[in-house]
Amino acid sequence: MTEKETKQVFKVIFAWEDEKEEKWLEQLAAEGWHLQWVAPFYYTFVKGVPEKVIYRLDYKMTLDKDYADYTTIFKDSGWELVTVMGNWHYYRINPSNGRIPEIYNTNRAKAQKYRRLLLGLVPFLPIYLVVFNPALSLFNRGNGEEISLIFEIVQLLMFVLILFFIYAVVRIILKIRKLESQSKE
Repeated sequence: MTEKETKQVFKVIFAWEDEKEEKWLEQLAAEGWHLQWVAPFYYTFVKGVPEKVIYRLDYKMTLDKDYADYTTIFKDSGWELVTVMGNWHYYRINPSNGRIPEIYNTNRAKAQKYRRLLLGLVPFLPIYLVVFNPALSLFNRGNGEEISLIFEIVQLLMFVLILFFIYAVVRIILKIRKLESQSKE
């Protein structure tokens, strides 16, 4: 058995840029690099025959009661589940006769994906508020200069993370509003 050629790519793409990520994955498939595995900002591809492949990303909690039905619907529609990262599902399909069964047929339905994503972010809010609270920080103990410097660095990192979290939530909300306003037109 021959070992297949693989490559790993580090690429920063955020949750609200999933359509950009889909296009990038489709471009790589056209060059013969097919998605195999994903971690945050880290992708593994396997070399294969260049082909036109359509990718779609969907956000669905794997612990939902209807998860088995969810995956069955995709499979029955011809979508192959490539990998799951967190609750992000990476699907692909080879379009037959140029026909692609879309996973969302309206912008309102697509907005629901981002609503599920926001619900998935809610558990992180208490983590940011409690764990990253400087008053409760483990580094806020002692009087030494080293502890003080570490505390200041950790405090700065926490502040940046909180700002990014807020930015991400705002971007997702704006995406939801845009999709919903487009569905009214």
